[in-house]
Amino acid sequence: MKRNIYWFGLFSCYGALFLLGFIEVYKAPIYPRILDFFAVSPSKGSTFFFLSTLSALIMTLSGPLWVKRIKVISGLGLFVTFMGVGSILSGTSGYLHSFALLMLGSFLFGVGTGGSMVLINVAIPLFVPQDLTRQGYCGLHSTYGVASILSPLFPGLMYKFHFGWEGGFYFFGGLAVAIVLFILGGLFKKRGTKRVDGREINPGAYHEASKHEKEPKEWWIAIGGGLIVSAYNGAEHILASRFVLFLEARGGPWAVDADILLSIFFAFLCVGRIVFTFVLLRGSTFFWLIVSFATTTIVFLLGYWINPLWLPVCGLTLSYLFPYAMEWLTDCSKNPPFTVSFSLGMGGVFLILAHALVGWLDENYGIQTAIYVVPVFLICGIVFCLLIAFVEKQRQAS
Repeated sequence: MKRNIYWFGLFSCYGALFLLGFIEVYKAPIYPRILDFFAVSPSKGSTFFFLSTLSALIMTLSGPLWVKRIKVISGLGLFVTFMGVGSILSGTSGYLHSFALLMLGSFLFGVGTGGSMVLINVAIPLFVPQDLTRQGYCGLHSTYGVASILSPLFPGLMYKFHFGWEGGFYFFGGLAVAIVLFILGGLFKKRGTKRVDGREINPGAYHEASKHEKEPKEWWIAIGGGLIVSAYNGAEHILASRFVLFLEARGGPWAVDADILLSIFFAFLCVGRIVFTFVLLRGSTFFWLIVSFATTTIVFLLGYWINPLWLPVCGLTLSYLFPYAMEWLTDCSKNPPFTVSFSLGMGGVFLILAHALVGWLDENYGIQTAIYVVPVFLICGIVFCLLIAFVEKQRQAS
């Protein structure tokens, strides 16, 4: 029996990641205003980002302990609620002039972020047919791209209508309420079971046997996925976060156009994921992961050595890498909740270390040397993919 797309589950995942991206990206442009408003130093103000990162990391690392004990869609509703409450508390902190309340809101937002990231990435194979898994993941992560383009427009809109930086957080709280109502309404209408591939399952559950069988912890898959995610995180996040600093250090017209080029980078990242939602790249997942790592390395070096106009193109060459990595993790694993959550957690830990490394290199050798870690991470990604593909081939042959 041909399996159909479970649209309610798919849209629930897309809505959760859209909200996550909207709030996450919004925090960066308003950060200087938060420092001024609360009159805190940058070191103290950085807690605003650190607490959400920490709580999200705790949720992803602990994913194997809780992910199969809750139902996917109702669990998404819970974590969207955490994001909404965290956002509203962050907005209220401005009204009450309470920096502690802002920190609490940041921590709760991180709980919702980490929980949602685990659930949505293990849920996609449940909601789409196997031959559409790649497009499902690309479509999922394109919602983050759309949010990353729209969200920077909000500070200017809030200031125009005299709402201040708090207004955006109230708006996101309202958006969270709308998504939760959509989820609750859908669950109420679709109570019972839904036939998928000729089997009866609860549409909110991860799979029908989760309460009755104990799947093995496939460490080699989890660690392999963690290495790929770490290489991606290190390259994409370091490039995006240091993009403007690098061009300003280079000077000339590139320093003036740095913000525009960064926006183009995010636009390419978003457009690429939307395109690959409808265009299926056939063939081995590892082949396309290696292609993504390799082409991004080439494009980055062209941008570094020849013309910075090449740098935004890295967004396009990286666009399908993370979705395809998630597709491999869930497709080859018998225990996706464990492998996905462990890999995401491993990637989060590595990203913290990568930012610390780049900060040290920047302080001691300058940003133009420090940013060379980007092609290093990309080349490591190629090596990881080749090693994991070799191990997988050996295991299949034995």
